[in-house]
Amino acid sequence: MFRISIFGFKIFNMYLLFDLSQKDILHLALFNEATIIHTRVPGRNRELLAVLDDFLKNQKATKQEIKGIMVVVGTGGFTNTRIACVVANTWAYAQKIPLLAIMADQVENIQQLIPLLLSQPVGQYISATYSGVPNITIPKKTS
Repeated sequence: MFRISIFGFKIFNMYLLFDLSQKDILHLALFNEATIIHTRVPGRNRELLAVLDDFLKNQKATKQEIKGIMVVVGTGGFTNTRIACVVANTWAYAQKIPLLAIMADQVENIQQLIPLLLSQPVGQYISATYSGVPNITIPKKTS
């Protein structure tokens, strides 16, 4: 297992990024206008909550300190996108914070998107957008 992050560096006015666009990589970032801390952990989408909990604990951050969440949509697996959106929507509802759906190519500039995130109405959910048509069943043969 590998992690890319800086531990123990306290950020104020924190925002969170969920990026599950790469297969079996959980990418999270904690950031504000001046600082960004990333973690990329090999793992399955079902491990998102545990990885998120570890990441926040390592950064000495609480759920209440997160002021908004960005989620990568439109790229990656169907289930990864759905799980990231459900976790973000639930968290935002409980904490009354804004959400923003972004594309994978916007991750490099997430700090520049903070004003857009903060302009989103609290209580507005994000929807999963997919890179292709879901392929979850075997097509029926037609005669």
